[in-house]
Amino acid sequence: MAPEAGVVPDPDVTARVAWLERFYDLVFVAAVGRFANELGTKPDLAHIVTVLGWLVSLWFAWFLVTLRLNRFPDDGWGMRTVVVIQLLATTVATAAAISVTTTVDNTGGYIATACIGLGITLLYVTIPRHDAPDRRLVVAPAVGSLAVSAAILLSLVAPRPVATSLAIVIGIVFVVVLLAWYLPRLAVIRPVDPHHAADRHAQLFMVLMGLSFLKVAFATDPKHGVEYGVIVAAFAVGFAFWTMYIDGVLSLGFPMPPSTQRTWLVAQLLLSIGITVAAASVIAFPPTGSGVLTHSGALLEGGSIVAVLGAFAVLAATAARPERNLVVSRSLAAAAVVVVTLSASVVSIVRDDAFSGVLALVIVGAAIVDGFLRSRTQNERQEAGGGCS
Repeated sequence: MAPEAGVVPDPDVTARVAWLERFYDLVFVAAVGRFANELGTKPDLAHIVTVLGWLVSLWFAWFLVTLRLNRFPDDGWGMRTVVVIQLLATTVATAAAISVTTTVDNTGGYIATACIGLGITLLYVTIPRHDAPDRRLVVAPAVGSLAVSAAILLSLVAPRPVATSLAIVIGIVFVVVLLAWYLPRLAVIRPVDPHHAADRHAQLFMVLMGLSFLKVAFATDPKHGVEYGVIVAAFAVGFAFWTMYIDGVLSLGFPMPPSTQRTWLVAQLLLSIGITVAAASVIAFPPTGSGVLTHSGALLEGGSIVAVLGAFAVLAATAARPERNLVVSRSLAAAAVVVVTLSASVVSIVRDDAFSGVLALVIVGAAIVDGFLRSRTQNERQEAGGGCS
């Protein structure tokens, strides 16, 4: 017998769980921000990839917990205890991954990292049967998280490169299963309130974006102290992204079709990680002694801005009320950043502050165009509605 479809969680329970989600978000954002600060500690590609891998992994952990709390809300003390323990594991794993050296035993860090996945497994296996008649909705995230945790624990006894490679392969397979099979099926069988789902991602983005650009604004130059131009530019960029999201993402609505919803969620991943890396790269990759932009700094800062603008374009295309004009304008803005970044990488005499300033102008310009297009679309709809009446 096919499982019942379209069972929406109890809104009262969801509202109470929202406070637990906000607490979870705070710890998650702190962990993400701490990892982002490590981008510039080593200029080599392997270190950058490792940090980015951690950021993506943390986002998926947050996403799986958010799915559990949103689609199968439970405000009991058992759920709260598991979430708090997982938050503790996230904190310990983040601190250990950042502070460990080649001469320090990192056993505690590996155990804490594995506990993040074990916590997710425990969250899903405790879903009552009446909430998830199709037990594959429980098995897929539970087994996947357990397999990743097992691979991490294997590194305590097996050669580290072998265990790491195994964990990466398992993680990639797990992500593919989540995106290709699990999310579409979950969207049909256990839909979520579209306003609550949109608000959850909006809250995360706003906190990440706010802290990221405050980080840039609060950074001081060793020689000149407070840089007032940087503060103004950081707030201008932050406000530009804020308006693009509030007026150009939330207002378009959370998509309900399963395949579109999946694409929308992946775009949120790019947006969250991109905005964090963009702000961190401004600080983490200082210019040379002469103030000239480094290649690593240009590619990371420009590439993350491209990811953010590209994600904004995808969100406009996959929303409940898609806006083609916004898709085109945001894509053109991303293309402009690509041109600026590649040009700066080729020319070896570009100043770091000039490069960041040009990117800021592109972002602010994109937000202004966004506002104009939204206003024009709204006026056209009002005129069309008046004509029909």
